Amino acid sequence: PFNINSTQQLSDVLFKTLGLEPPDKSNKTASGHYSTAAGVLEELSGKHPVVDLILENRELAKIKSTYVDALPAAVDSQTGRVHTSYSQTGAVTGRLSSSNPNLQNIPIRTEEGRRVRNGFIAGKGNVLLSVDYSQIELRIVAHMAQDEAMLAAFQANQDIHAATAAAALHIPIEAVTKDQRRHAKAINFGLIYGMSAFGLTRTTELTLPEAE
Repeated sequence: PFNINSTQQLSDVLFKTLGLEPPDKSNKTASGHYSTAAGVLEELSGKHPVVDLILENRELAKIKSTYVDALPAAVDSQTGRVHTSYSQTGAVTGRLSSSNPNLQNIPIRTEEGRRVRNGFIAGKGNVLLSVDYSQIELRIVAHMAQDEAMLAAFQANQDIHAATAAAALHIPIEAVTKDQRRHAKAINFGLIYGMSAFGLTRTTELTLPEAE
């Protein structure tokens, strides 16, 4: 038995009791223990069944504390609804930022995270509206690079991430799954900003050969 939220106890269990090899032996905390940060655990994924369970526990604990516990407490007693505050000067990119509570970081990547979104329901006679620039960076890249495949996808009004997945996997665009599209999205933006194949494995569950 040990406290899973104690990084020191967790470090002792993983690297002393279970004898797992730290990915980077120089990565130690101030207390002299090997780090158990998310990046370290992700590199250890598959080395022992408990590692993936710890990662899952952390994800669920974050969803619970940040959303499941906090959002109901933010409901206005008079209106019965959540009211956020928007700021036009809160983000250097010029985007609107949301606070108290922040409704721009509601999780979407995992099935458990998406369930939080089911809690948001429009009031009677209203709808929830989502507005965004459509792939503005990738449109600029397609124009600057004059990449024929990207230009063709945009001109045909295709989903650019699905188009990339279809091209990379040699499958019809209709056959692309959500996970394949998510991987392609990581690749599209990763290529622009200089992400390596190893970097791609950190943001997806792809192996290094798959990422390459």
